[in-house]
Amino acid sequence: MLNKSTLSTLCQSAIKASIEAGQLIQSQVDQPYQQHEKEGGYSLASQVVTEVDFKAQEIILKHLRPGIAQYDLGLLTEEAADDQSRLYKDYFWCIDPLDGTLPFTEQRAGYAVSIALISQSGDSVIGVVYIPDEDLCYSAIKGEGVVLNDQPFQLGNSSDDHIFHIYMDSSMESADYFNALKDRIKQWAEAQNYGDVVYHLGFGAVRNALGVLSNKHACYIKFPRRQKGGGSIWDFAATRLIFEELDLPVSNSKGEKLHLNAPETTFMHRQGVVYATRESISEMVLRLEF
Repeated sequence: MLNKSTLSTLCQSAIKASIEAGQLIQSQVDQPYQQHEKEGGYSLASQVVTEVDFKAQEIILKHLRPGIAQYDLGLLTEEAADDQSRLYKDYFWCIDPLDGTLPFTEQRAGYAVSIALISQSGDSVIGVVYIPDEDLCYSAIKGEGVVLNDQPFQLGNSSDDHIFHIYMDSSMESADYFNALKDRIKQWAEAQNYGDVVYHLGFGAVRNALGVLSNKHACYIKFPRRQKGGGSIWDFAATRLIFEELDLPVSNSKGEKLHLNAPETTFMHRQGVVYATRESISEMVLRLEF
């Protein structure tokens, strides 16, 4: 068991790592770089990787390696093979050096750096997210609340009381159930007296989750799928803890705890995810089946 002092030290390393990696990422937005395809999930977003992803990963590892050695931590990072250390170490770092590579390559908002420390049981104890294009760094230690750029973070009072915001992956827009989904949500929103429903598509998973925090009434939805893909552990590890520390609903599509260390795969496609600003919104999403 890592004590509070150790967690604080490790969190500071992750914060420094995320900011340095994020600054590198932002410096490359309009520069030429090599782009490749990798074996990912069913969507284009999961199949795109650039040399910037790898450079950002190396910066992060430079900061985290001393702590990995000192505290015997495992490691899971998107741009390297799963060495299974997550299954036998007490804790492991889970890294997404550039979540939202597709929006990054298209020079639009939606990308972030995500770093989390996860227990072998699949629970985040540290979560750090840096948003390069906005210079925002969110960090959380289990039981210690959320910090944004060195200041305690609290949910703001958004003025859009009558608007319901939904964040989802672009791939859902082409799903055969999308129109039916919109109809169901519209009916619910009207019954709740919302004046409008606004859909946000095209961000990476990390920015989708954090986008929810910028609205009073919002959710981020991913339904379970049979196809491999649909997000991996590193897409949700840091933001799950941020939502838990803010006492906001976050779960899989069955309303269960979002498990972050399934032995058989790093993919989360069979779980689905629900992030929301209110229990009533989460409960509505959990009743949807598509």
